[in-house]
Formats: sequence, C-alpha cells, structure tokens
Amino acid sequence: MDFNDYRKLFPVTLQKIYLNHASISPLSSRVTDKLDEYIDDRSFGKIDVYKTAHETREKTRNLIAKLINADPDRIAFITNTSDGFNHLAQGLSWQAGDEIILTDYEFPSNVYPFLNLEKHGVKIRYVPNRRGLIKLDDIEKMINSKTKLLSISFVEFSNGFRNDLNSIGALCKSHDIIFSVDSIQGLGAIPLDVQKSKIDFISNGGHKWLMGLMGSGFMYIGKRLFEKINPAFTGWLGVENAWDFFNYNLDFLPDARRFEYATPNFMGITALCESVKLLMDAGINNIERHLLRLGKILVEQLTDLGMEFAGSMDSGEWSGIYSFSGKDIEQLFDYLGDNDIVCALRSGRIRLAPHFYNSEDEIKQVIHIIKQFYTK
Repeated sequence: MDFNDYRKLFPVTLQKIYLNHASISPLSSRVTDKLDEYIDDRSFGKIDVYKTAHETREKTRNLIAKLINADPDRIAFITNTSDGFNHLAQGLSWQAGDEIILTDYEFPSNVYPFLNLEKHGVKIRYVPNRRGLIKLDDIEKMINSKTKLLSISFVEFSNGFRNDLNSIGALCKSHDIIFSVDSIQGLGAIPLDVQKSKIDFISNGGHKWLMGLMGSGFMYIGKRLFEKINPAFTGWLGVENAWDFFNYNLDFLPDARRFEYATPNFMGITALCESVKLLMDAGINNIERHLLRLGKILVEQLTDLGMEFAGSMDSGEWSGIYSFSGKDIEQLFDYLGDNDIVCALRSGRIRLAPHFYNSEDEIKQVIHIIKQFYTK
C-alpha cells in the first residue's frame, strides 16, 4: 500500500527522519486539528464541553473495541499503562502463596504493580529470556497449581520480539490462569485480537504506536475477569445514577465504565479518537506489512555493515521495533542525531522504530548515514 498521502499529515517529515515511535509518536495534523477545535471550544465556545466530550469518549470506546475485536462494554479509559496494571493488581483478591508469572525482559510498567503485591505474600516468578526471546516451553515450565496470573508484553520494548499471544493465551486458558497483556509496543502497528488470543486483560497507553497524547490510554477487561475484579478506587462517575448527587448508594456501573471513577482526560481521548481512526483508515494489516518490509531492509543491510540484530531471526516474530548493537554505538547514536535522525539508545543498542508514514527512502537514507559513520 502507498502511504504517501498519509505522510503529508505528519509535519515532522519536513524536519527529520523520526524513528522513535517505541518511545513517543509525533502527532498528525488530523489530531492537532481536532485538538485545536477542542481548545477553542473550551476557551471561546461552549466552555462546558462535557456533552460533546462524552460523545467523543463513547465513539473512541467503540473504535478501540473494534481495533482489538472486543465488546465496547469491556473498555475503560486510563491515564497510562501502569495505571491499568494497578487496577488489575489491586482489584483482585490475593492469598499468601499465590504466584504471578512475568518475564525478566519486561518494561517496569508490567512489573512494579505486581511486585507491590509481595507484601501480601504473593510470589513473583520470572521466565528467563533466551537472548531477548521468550519461549513458550519456558513459560509452561513456570506454571503450577499456585499460578494465578501471567502478564507479558505483546512486543518486547528492548528488541521488538513479538510474543505469540495465541499460544500463550491457549496455555493460560488450559490452566485457568488470568492472561494479562501489555500491548503498548504493538497495538497500532500489528493486529491484535483479544478473542483469538484469549486475553483477559490489556493495559495500553496511547502515546506510542496509537499516536495519541501522553496521559491517555485504555484497559480491556474480559468477561471472565470482570466477574473477579473489583474497583480498587472509586468516585462519583463510576456508579449508577451519578447525576443524582445526594444518592450515596455505591451501585457500580455494570460494565468497565465502573473503573472510570472521575472526570477523564477528555483532551487526551479526543486525540486518541482521531489517531485510532487514522490508523484504522490506513489498515492495521497494511501497516504491519509495511513495517515488516522496512524491517527486512534494516536487518539485511545493517547486518551486512557488521551490526548485530538483537531480535529473532524468524520474521514472524518481528514487529515495528528493530534494535542493533555495534562498534562505538553511543557515538553512532549522537551521529544519527546530528543528521536529524531520531531514534533511541536502549541497553547499548540503537533502537529504530518506524511507523506507517515512514518511507523506504528514509530507511535507505538512515542506512547510508550509518555506513558513512563506519567508513569515515
């Protein structure tokens, strides 16, 4: 698919080659136009925009549900990925001796909320990675009669390894284990289906591959889990008859909205609505094919230059993140920045993370600059 028309929506392309979407994405003009409308309405228009903002929130809820093949009633808005995992960790009932399986390759957002349960006698067990790869057999070896929950990333932030959610989900279901996923490094770049993968819970900030604002995201709570999890926090908007102000009955809403206990980040949700629409217009399957094609160029040509690819050699386990180690890596990182190429330096590796509007010509230019650095 030709994404040239979409490139025009990203002013960043006029200034630099931006390959840092695994950290934070630039905003498209479609998003900033909507934000301008929102700010104008808050500043000079209705001022009280609750009604229209609420309508946007419900539209966004439906879009996200469609994106992950879920029921909209299972979607709740949160501030960030850690927020969602804290709802999960603190909302379940735990007994001393219960066990949670994580991996030793997770971003801390998918670790600390669960470590916080150790004070209640919950044990955290880590699946060891094999040179950055997570193997299903190693996960299965960790499972025992005390295992209550497994939480893993859709895509590992450090090297872009794509976990096999379908196989892991089937494994969890066969052992009656809650299956939790940090999807922030994959959703928006590659397809995710909560039904096929038998996922019980998702937490996802919106500022990376979903291309929204910081401070706005969502969580998904599957029907099976919804019956087990209680709101750890509550407020006036999480209950029935919220606008009957002197009715203090704590009657929670019957769906995931019960976790949206106070006034949400309507500005962030407005941005998320437009960014998700843009991604769905482009087509997630189309985006995935594009990113894998760009990745193939990077892996083949950078390894030819002597750099070492940190991901799987099986392209079926790739995502939109491509990390490489090499000689003088910190100096290379600085050199790329001096040449208006934005990427990240993580664990002694250059992490390149293009999105759907990045072109093949840009990728070839990056490779040319890296070759320049090593031959100068």
